[in-house]
Amino acid sequence: MDDYLLLEQMSAGNKEAFDEFYQRYHQYIFQIAYKVLANRPEAEDITQEVFIEIYQKCDQYQASRGSAKAWVAVKTRSRAIDRLRKKPEVLADKLEDIITNASPAADQFVIEKMEKDILRAALLKLPLSQQQAIYHMYYDQFTQKEIALTTNRPLGSVKSSIRYGLQ
Repeated sequence: MDDYLLLEQMSAGNKEAFDEFYQRYHQYIFQIAYKVLANRPEAEDITQEVFIEIYQKCDQYQASRGSAKAWVAVKTRSRAIDRLRKKPEVLADKLEDIITNASPAADQFVIEKMEKDILRAALLKLPLSQQQAIYHMYYDQFTQKEIALTTNRPLGSVKSSIRYGLQ
């Protein structure tokens, strides 16, 4: 069933349609929120808030304005940015870049660019060993054991580098 029909059924109160929509998009929404916020509990909160909003306002979706996936991404990104605005430690110019570069016609492009820029800036602040471990884990999709073998480091050191780098 396509997303438009799911949203129509959700609008009519169909809980099974909501369950299916949730299964399709919960990971996607969480990933966007997490990449913007870099905080798992806050990303989980945003994911829940977005699904509540989608359920309550699913009739606001207009297929003529873009895909449901883009609609969901914009809602998630907006919620996450609102959450960032409330955090005093966020750099104002970084947040301003994210907002300034936004364009409704290029939702997916903006989200991907924003994610890459934020991640690249965060990675560059880390020690080289943490950068390498995180890069291998998330970009090369290596296991921690493979990273240890590749970088010729003890497994415990690799695990620590990843944990400290993500924190």
